[in-house]
Amino acid sequence: MTKLFSGVATALATPMLANGDIDFKAYENLVKFQLESGINGLVVSGTTGEGSTLTIDEKLELLKMTLALRGDKYDCPVILGTGANNTKSAIQQTILAKENGADFALVVTPYYNKTSQQGLIAHYYAIADAADIPIILYNVPGRTGMTIQPETVVELSKHKNIVALKDATGDMKYLSKLKALLGEDSDFVLYSGDDGTFFDFLTHGGNGVISVVSNCTPKTFINVFKQYNNGNIVDSRNLQNALNPFISALFSDVSPTPLKAVLKYMGYGDENFRLPLIPTNEKVRNNVIAEYNSCLKHENNL
Repeated sequence: MTKLFSGVATALATPMLANGDIDFKAYENLVKFQLESGINGLVVSGTTGEGSTLTIDEKLELLKMTLALRGDKYDCPVILGTGANNTKSAIQQTILAKENGADFALVVTPYYNKTSQQGLIAHYYAIADAADIPIILYNVPGRTGMTIQPETVVELSKHKNIVALKDATGDMKYLSKLKALLGEDSDFVLYSGDDGTFFDFLTHGGNGVISVVSNCTPKTFINVFKQYNNGNIVDSRNLQNALNPFISALFSDVSPTPLKAVLKYMGYGDENFRLPLIPTNEKVRNNVIAEYNSCLKHENNL
């Protein structure tokens, strides 16, 4: 099994053309920027990548491009988002992720129809039994309307193919309870899915983050982790605090709409989406670009 990353993985945006097709050239340039910045992992077709509006063929094309760009030069696992609220579909996508070279699959909880905690166990076990690829659970109740309870995570961690959790709750009480239930000897890996609380997540024993802000400022966010890991706790906290106004601006409208405004400003595609997403408004656009510019002094000094 490819080693799980520590540090910062980017939940890649998917640049699009005006007609809704994927802008593969802009995507290629974004991936190259990430790799050259030293990112620790890449997530293809997750929430930030608008995976719910991509076809499986498009997801696989993005995956293959990402793997080719990474090659053997970079120590950077590639993770494919394969979650669905239809277990059969999630199984099929996760098997295809394995067959097409993904290192891990990121599998969100079922949305809309949701389920019970026992249903979650059955759902994830069915996927993990069918697809022999390491799976990262994805807990994002703000999007799906349900939470993977800590006791359920512990039960799921017993499956050999379920190796990590991305937790986007930003709730340190949830993390502390989960850590206590897993026990000190557990090798189950815990990633934040909430950029604004990444430093707090580290102080509570987390292993890394799957990030939106690192699309734009990968070096700075990686440095939050590096400084913490090197024992420079004050420097790590100060970097997090410096980034937080930009992070807040990135989530001041439906994500990833402010993100694509910044990526356009950076030269990585245009503000194009597939409905129901539409570009953000001028107020949000101006604010998020201003906050991005205020962060550049940190990024450019690394």
